[in-house]
Amino acid sequence: MKRLIVIFMSIVFVSFAMKGKEKHKVVVRDLKIVYETTDGKLDGAYVSYYKNGQKKAEGNFENNYRKGTWKMWDTTGTIRVERDYENPFVFKGLMPKVASKQPMPPYTLQYNKEGYIDNFFVEEKMVVWSKQLWRFVGVQENPLLFEKNRLFDILYKNMVGGLITPYDANDEEFQHPMPTSKIDTSSFQVIGYKIKEDCFFDNVRYVSESRIIGICPVGVTKQKQDTVNVSWLYFPEIRKCLAQERIIAKGLPSYINTYDDLFFFRYFYGQIYKESNVWDRPISSYKSGNDIEKEAENIEINMIETEHDFWMHFAK
Repeated sequence: MKRLIVIFMSIVFVSFAMKGKEKHKVVVRDLKIVYETTDGKLDGAYVSYYKNGQKKAEGNFENNYRKGTWKMWDTTGTIRVERDYENPFVFKGLMPKVASKQPMPPYTLQYNKEGYIDNFFVEEKMVVWSKQLWRFVGVQENPLLFEKNRLFDILYKNMVGGLITPYDANDEEFQHPMPTSKIDTSSFQVIGYKIKEDCFFDNVRYVSESRIIGICPVGVTKQKQDTVNVSWLYFPEIRKCLAQERIIAKGLPSYINTYDDLFFFRYFYGQIYKESNVWDRPISSYKSGNDIEKEAENIEINMIETEHDFWMHFAK
């Protein structure tokens, strides 16, 4: 338990050190990347360079999603890909105009009768690469999730009402339901949320996407100050409940109206603390101090550059 406190408190402290508009420079896979963030979210110019100094990719992010025109070059400086993003999931291919014989299917962002936007249907054969990531969502960059403890109150209310099934605090596979009576809300204070997500590249739409599959409130016990998982929740099951809860705050993008919108459009910052790999270990088990943050950043940027590699591959 003491180890858990060290792991999550270090993430919380790193989170508090990152706020406002920032410019970052990092080297990943012999690529030099310069990018901007706002409160941890990808927001602003992004440029990557090959080892020889030639640009590889250039474009802009807005609140964690690609926006407007993106371009990509090969190592000789020849432009190979140019896209104009209509929304986070659909782009117009300017170069090459036809990436394959299979046209991109339409995908319209429409709300269903439950009040949320359905994910694009993806078959297993469409996925050419995938990875699971675990993030820790802290207080500083995500005030909307912690103000008056509202998100947890929403989740707990629906657990008690039987609309959301709580799973064991260590059950990330959602196999072992637990009674809500085991959650003593008076014994802890929520300090963050763990998020488990599937990330993949879709070879029909030619885009990468991340989908949340689980969320777990993390609390600090009031007596012993231990860090504890409260309960894992299967995210697809809670979307309907989140879609019924409106968010009203200054500065929100026009498309963020509910708590489900906030998660669907990824209007949050969560630092990676684990990725799926052969070791199945958290970053804190092989890095310490500031190196935890650096490793999380490397994983994040590598994901972006992996998508660029697929753009190049399918442009041939």
